[in-house]
Amino acid sequence: MQSSSSQIIQYTMSKIEESFLELRSQIESSFDEIDELIDSIHLIPYKQVTQTIESKLELPQFPKFSISEFDYLQQIHESLKPLFNKIIKNRIELQEKKLTQTNFEQNIIDEEEESDQKKNIFKEEIDSENQQIKQSNNLLNETQKEVIQVENEQNQLEQQLMMNKQVQFQLIDDSNQQRLQCYAVVFNKDGSIMITADSNIIKIWNFEQGTFKLSKSYNGHTNPIRSLVYSKKTNNFISGCGYHKIICWQQINQNEWKCSQQFEQHSGSVNCLMLNKQEDQLISGGCDHKIIVWQVDFMKNHLNYLYTLDQHYTSVESLSFNQSETVLASCGYGEFIIWEKGLQGKWEFKYKQSIQRGRKIHFINDQQFIWVTSDKQINDILVFELQNGVFKQNSNKTITLINNDQCDDDILFPIIHNRDKNVILIRHKYHIYLIRQLNDGTFNILESLNCQTRETYGTMTNNGQYLVFWDNKFEKYSSYEILYK
Repeated sequence: MQSSSSQIIQYTMSKIEESFLELRSQIESSFDEIDELIDSIHLIPYKQVTQTIESKLELPQFPKFSISEFDYLQQIHESLKPLFNKIIKNRIELQEKKLTQTNFEQNIIDEEEESDQKKNIFKEEIDSENQQIKQSNNLLNETQKEVIQVENEQNQLEQQLMMNKQVQFQLIDDSNQQRLQCYAVVFNKDGSIMITADSNIIKIWNFEQGTFKLSKSYNGHTNPIRSLVYSKKTNNFISGCGYHKIICWQQINQNEWKCSQQFEQHSGSVNCLMLNKQEDQLISGGCDHKIIVWQVDFMKNHLNYLYTLDQHYTSVESLSFNQSETVLASCGYGEFIIWEKGLQGKWEFKYKQSIQRGRKIHFINDQQFIWVTSDKQINDILVFELQNGVFKQNSNKTITLINNDQCDDDILFPIIHNRDKNVILIRHKYHIYLIRQLNDGTFNILESLNCQTRETYGTMTNNGQYLVFWDNKFEKYSSYEILYK
């Protein structure tokens, strides 16, 4: 029995030893597998693998050795299982803490990098804003300098006007009210008769020393009258309206006038009318881009159509002969055309030139004409002089007017040139100017009158003594005496 018992114990001990070796091998393998699983946590979020890991936390099943009398392996297995589970759990918690710490540190690094990027972007935006502010400040400073310069120039101009003031406008009469537009005013040769328009109605006034009284009214047109021209030889005048019609008027006694038939060759408004010195030819310009030449017979109070000049691309708004009447200049909105009288006395196209926008042109003599700009931002009268058969601008003689950027210059109110007094009457935007040419060919502003509106239409008597205009702001006529010193 003793011998048998000793063998059993020896056998049992050897089996236990083998079981421990096998168990050790299994445990090491399990730990290797657990390490692999824990390492994989670095590659995927922890929460997604939690159950997978937990499902593999159980200790592997080991082979069991049945011994009839003793089940040592099972007892060892059962006794060691809690220990192994605790060891495994501790290792998992340790790895999890390391992972959490690593993720936390990585998140901090990522957030710091993102914050640095945002800081850089924000800094770039601030730098860009600062640069724009700097540029804006520079532009503002430049603009302020330009404004100050313009104001200084304006003050100098006004001071110059006061110092060089050789004439004065003195108000005589502003008692005649008129609600509807008066686009044109003309005088007879001696200034005793004044013709005005009351929309489509012709008004005839007796004019004496700056005061005027209505004599007659005639309703010959059906549309507003836009242009008038009065004969310097006879008591006849011609009117053109906004609906392409031209009418001749003739005085038959002291208080009566008769009108002709309506002459219709234009297909748009008649903007300007001009008689030659012989008064046997009328030139008319219209919104239809055409210049029409007429033969005039004041004795018969009649016009005969001769021919049409049609080189303009825009509305014809102003006409002027040179002093010897060998050249005709016509003005479009941004262009002028020079016409020359041919061998048969017919006007022939010479050349066209584009220019800053303007609506008035006028010859001073045979060598020189002026161009009145109309753009809101420009307040100049340009001077053109004949050079090698072509008129070119002489910028040294530009006439600088009072600054006004409130509006464009309006059409109508033709330029009046009195050569005897060497004065030129021009309305530009709000102001009416009286200008004189100096001996060196430059021009000097003698006086200006602020009418407070661009819709001012009028003229000057032939002797240069009185100025009369109607304005749309106060809806009345005003007459001024021009006092020369």
